[in-house]
Amino acid sequence: MRKNYRLHCETCGGSLDYAADGRSAVCPYCGNEYHFRESRGDALVLSLNRAHALRQNNDFDGAATEYKLVAESDPQCAEAWWGLALCTYGVEYIEDPRTHRRVPVCRRTVKKSILEDENYLNALRTAAEEQCEAYRTRAAAIDALQNGIKRRLEEEEDYDVFLCFRAEDDAGTPTRERAVALELYGALSSRGIRTFCSEVTLRGRLGEDYEPLIYKALYSCRVFILIAMREENIGSAWVRSEWSRFRDRVYEERLTGACFAVFDGISPASLPSFLRAQGVDLSKYPQGGYAEEIADSLARKLGKVTEEAALSSAAGAGAEGAEESGGQAAGALAALLAEGKRALRAGDFVCAAAAFSRAIEEDAESADAWLGAFLADIEVCGLGRGTAFARTVCDRLYSYGATAAECRERLARNERQTAAVSSPYYKNALRLAHGRVMDQLVAGKQQIMDESAACNAALRDCLRRCEREEAARPENTRPPQNGGVSAGTVAGTAAAAGLFGWMLGRSRRPRPPRPPRRPPRGRW
Repeated sequence: MRKNYRLHCETCGGSLDYAADGRSAVCPYCGNEYHFRESRGDALVLSLNRAHALRQNNDFDGAATEYKLVAESDPQCAEAWWGLALCTYGVEYIEDPRTHRRVPVCRRTVKKSILEDENYLNALRTAAEEQCEAYRTRAAAIDALQNGIKRRLEEEEDYDVFLCFRAEDDAGTPTRERAVALELYGALSSRGIRTFCSEVTLRGRLGEDYEPLIYKALYSCRVFILIAMREENIGSAWVRSEWSRFRDRVYEERLTGACFAVFDGISPASLPSFLRAQGVDLSKYPQGGYAEEIADSLARKLGKVTEEAALSSAAGAGAEGAEESGGQAAGALAALLAEGKRALRAGDFVCAAAAFSRAIEEDAESADAWLGAFLADIEVCGLGRGTAFARTVCDRLYSYGATAAECRERLARNERQTAAVSSPYYKNALRLAHGRVMDQLVAGKQQIMDESAACNAALRDCLRRCEREEAARPENTRPPQNGGVSAGTVAGTAAAAGLFGWMLGRSRRPRPPRPPRRPPRGRW
């Protein structure tokens, strides 16, 4: 049965391959099998794909809203009920670098077991028998993970510092980040700072213990350090999962001065936006010594005064000059907002992100600060009229690649573009916005997610075709792993020809027609 739109895998997001009758399918990327009571219409498929995309970008509240709309329109849709259960427990599936299998991680800890969850039970009630077995297996793994997290929260000690880094590349070779992390771990530990370093802390632990320990460390540490020497390592599955979870914690708990990056060989603009305001550039330490300097600074930060003394000092200072400090704070906020807006207009998104981050520290309820931080995150100079900012983001999305390697790289780039509309910057900007700005943000997100779903579906189909073609070629005729054309060569050619900036870095090979910018909408 031919389908215009294919349902995406709930685990990895890949387009499913359907059987002839349309009632079963398999994911060609992660191997998940799916069984349906009946074939799915295009409207339902598009609705589920939108919800899957939101959940895979960790926008669990937005995804839950979409799943509920599907469940209301079709109460017999098991995929919607199962998606609601995944949102309740904040489940994200990422690739384990050791086994290369997709494993669940939980961003939310819920007292009630998923085995007793109403949405999960509804999924079992409405699913085909073969699919019920798959749901039971996945739910058991999630329940074991949640129980492990709850035990760790009681058994494990708190951590002072969390080191986030990629230890090995795709070929299994140790990264430079690993060497830097071990050096930092030694310097911090020698000063009595309890530090989470996966290479040391997880050594000798069973694989099923990893996520509970990581969860405990992420939500107890007082300082988070991202170590990054290559841009692609920042976006690797485990690294992104760790820093994005701490980012959510920063804005939920309104933490200040709780994180920074240690980097080299990359631009600060390549860092996650919440880490751009401060960091340690290792290029300024050609003779070394950075580990001792960082460790000494953190030792003073973490152990300089007791909590009671700090609170007493803060209370005394507040009673002495509350009125004066209030006026100074308002002036400082206005100056930071003006600085951020100037940087946005000039296209200096790194400086804009730093200014708006400081503005948020001054006033966490400033709508302008959150909106500015969101615009700096997506690297757009302003909202413009209507959904102009969304059009800018959509123009950066890819729907075609010349090789399998290029397709995978471009899928990752698409994900980084769309993740911004699920970030705390967007959520808080929307929460505090009013009138026209709120309408622009809502409509812009819908436009981005619509086009992202269409582009990613086309790009995954292209990836599958490239993989088949490359596998069929003789070994000595296969294209190079970097896609055959370097970004620098393409960029230089485009600049010499005087092409527009948005064309830089895109492949010069012929492209098939792009999918419609807005796929037909069904009933949501």
